[in-house]
Amino acid sequence: MPELPEVEMYARYFARHALGQPVTRIRVLDTRILGTRSLRPLVGHAFRGVQRHGKHLFADAEDVWLRLHFGMTGDLAYYRDEPPRFSRVIFDFDNGAHLAYEDARLFGVVDIVRSPEEFIREHGLGPDPLDPQFTLREFRKLLHKRRGRIKALLLSQDIIAGIGNLYADEALFRAGIDPRRTVDRMSDAEVKTLYKQIRSVLQETIDFKSRDRDYPARFLIQHREEGDRCPRCGGTIRRTIVATRTTYYCAKHQR
Repeated sequence: MPELPEVEMYARYFARHALGQPVTRIRVLDTRILGTRSLRPLVGHAFRGVQRHGKHLFADAEDVWLRLHFGMTGDLAYYRDEPPRFSRVIFDFDNGAHLAYEDARLFGVVDIVRSPEEFIREHGLGPDPLDPQFTLREFRKLLHKRRGRIKALLLSQDIIAGIGNLYADEALFRAGIDPRRTVDRMSDAEVKTLYKQIRSVLQETIDFKSRDRDYPARFLIQHREEGDRCPRCGGTIRRTIVATRTTYYCAKHQR
């Protein structure tokens, strides 16, 4: 499932291929992918900018914003000849090229919003963890007086927007914190370490993806199998369920 780093790559892809080009036509091949508003206001306008908040991509089309959410299998494809197999919405540009929103399982959304800020506010999304304003102080405020399991909190988009199952596990792995630990049992030092690791994991992953490189062996992502050896301490990788999500952690160094 696309999480924050993947959506950041989609945002960069969109910026590289779609900005500055007037939209001459929009073909909706499957209406089940649409949100609540028609895409027609985009026709005749050029995309002027793109931004991301959590797992949502927003593109500015002159006083109206396109919103893309990628669900489990969403993707983008810029092309000139045959459209991708699972194209659901196709944007035709005046240069003869096209941008397809693909989604095999139809869990994504293509919609229009008045502004990213309004959407974020109306849907109660938490801060983006790579936003410069997401400081350690703000992170501490989010955790203050909470008692649930730390991984469940990291997955809650109304608390922090953009972290999914994969990178929640990775950040907790690096911080040495058991994903089943309750927030109220974390020390100030652990909160600080986790904050740093959240931002580090996300930024490193974006950097790797931007250079078309795979995750290095030191990432837990490369060892998500029960019984595998921990790349950090040689402990045993365990599997459990937290907040209904399959969770992997090291039984030795994550406490």
